[in-house]
Amino acid sequence: MSSVIIVGNGTSIIKKKNGLKIDSFDVVVRFNSFKIIEKFTGKKTSHWFTVNTNHIGESFTKIHTHSWFFNKEECKIYKELSEVSFCTKTTKKDVLDTGLNFPSTGLIAIFKYIARYGFVTITGFDWWDTENHHYADNEKRGSLHDPTKEKEIIMGLISQGKVFFLK
Repeated sequence: MSSVIIVGNGTSIIKKKNGLKIDSFDVVVRFNSFKIIEKFTGKKTSHWFTVNTNHIGESFTKIHTHSWFFNKEECKIYKELSEVSFCTKTTKKDVLDTGLNFPSTGLIAIFKYIARYGFVTITGFDWWDTENHHYADNEKRGSLHDPTKEKEIIMGLISQGKVFFLK
């Protein structure tokens, strides 16, 4: 069984020098416009889960696209990425599995990887407790997301032994 870490873009990621720990996982999942600050974030990226094309042309084992367009033909990001690399597209079921109408890309990824691997480790998930949304940019938080509810869901998954925070 492979070990999986999902690396969020929250500001807590640059508070601990966990780069080597992160890179020791078999599968390292990153999001959207992630930045590498090696001693904190590690440098390995196996899977890219994205709503944008900022890392187009880089090499990943898997790319997952997410948008609120569930039909592949309507999703501009999916079309653009699938022209240069194999990628998969989130479905309405992927969203519904989270229990929220508008979950973050991170929460969708957590559920998808739990379904595949049984449990996951996460780091850089703290957007519910901070003013700054991302460690490496000033990107605004999606207004449709509910950070308090997402925190509750993740804490529930932790209590079920399906999610672990990297220490």
